[in-house]
Amino acid sequence: MRTEALKPIALKNKVLGGDKPLICIPLTSVGETDLMSEIDEVISLSPDMIEWRADYFEKYMDHSKVYNILRCLRAKAGEIPAIFTCRSHSEGGFRRIEDEIRAELYKNAILSGCIDVIDVELSFGRDNIEPIKALAVKTGVKLILSYHNFAETPSEEFMIDKIKEEIDSGGDIGKIAVMAKEQGDVLQLFNATHKARKEISSPVIAISMGPAGTLARLAGWMFGSDMTFASGVNASAPGQMPIGEMRKFIDALMKRL
Repeated sequence: MRTEALKPIALKNKVLGGDKPLICIPLTSVGETDLMSEIDEVISLSPDMIEWRADYFEKYMDHSKVYNILRCLRAKAGEIPAIFTCRSHSEGGFRRIEDEIRAELYKNAILSGCIDVIDVELSFGRDNIEPIKALAVKTGVKLILSYHNFAETPSEEFMIDKIKEEIDSGGDIGKIAVMAKEQGDVLQLFNATHKARKEISSPVIAISMGPAGTLARLAGWMFGSDMTFASGVNASAPGQMPIGEMRKFIDALMKRL
């Protein structure tokens, strides 16, 4: 048995923070035609969740095209929950997009009625986060507040405090993604996640990036992380594994707990 969140979140027919970890596949195609094809391919892999990384989309300024993609994703995904993300370039986003445009993209995505969750960086700041949070509450969309560090794995205390800050700032879900330079970094993330689970009732997502962090993507759920990310057609971060390999490993571990 893994330690579940005290306040799990129901997302369509899935539960984030429940007895099983969820596996999410990101959509990262740049062009509209490729993105439509990627949606079909990813859905065929039956992930627990799908994330659209809109910072990859070359037509992000065209609101009608963004809405059409969201509507297509919702129609095809059915009961698979959808996350909308427009990642900041400073935290791993594919392209530089002005904050005002990103804020508008988030608000339009929420109002579209096509998504279940949005992922916004904690570093986006209170002035940007608060109106997004208010709109999300009104529409029933859940908010991930996230922190990404592509340089290193910070101290356990820093990571725990960051997750607490995310929840205190209005996040329904706290997320940290940090770079592992060696296996000890993964142990540090595991320990921080385990301690955070005891202190935080909300769902938590904790990811270790890079080749050395692969074990965290496979076994982080044993220490309290409620979701992991796998690659479908393309990877959105270093260290992501194909969902088929990941699912076999996780299922094998769960049978022995």
